[in-house]
Amino acid sequence: MENLNFDNDSIVDPKDAEIDELRKQLELANRRDELKAEQLDQLGDAVMGLIGDKVEALADSVASREVERALDDYEIEIWDHQDAIGEMIDERLPEGLDDESRADDLKAAIKEVLAGATLTMDIE
Repeated sequence: MENLNFDNDSIVDPKDAEIDELRKQLELANRRDELKAEQLDQLGDAVMGLIGDKVEALADSVASREVERALDDYEIEIWDHQDAIGEMIDERLPEGLDDESRADDLKAAIKEVLAGATLTMDIE
């Protein structure tokens, strides 16, 4: 039988100990990162608690202003085309009729245009 008395340290590769030490350092660094992330989240929550209402009010103000500006631009565009719209209506109506006859012809023209249209309405 062989001699079973041998030095355990002689069969352990020094790289194994180094790998084990590096793993411990990695675990420690990961725990530190998790702690810092938690602290950063807590800081963010505290900051938003202090300024959240002001930020929300500012965002609402900017959004309202931009919506109003877009609506104003849309209205301006409609007025820019008012003459063309009037001409299109006049082209469909016969000339030389009284106001009542023109109103009837206008209703008929509107019905003709809307007959082929698909309309969607939202009622609030």
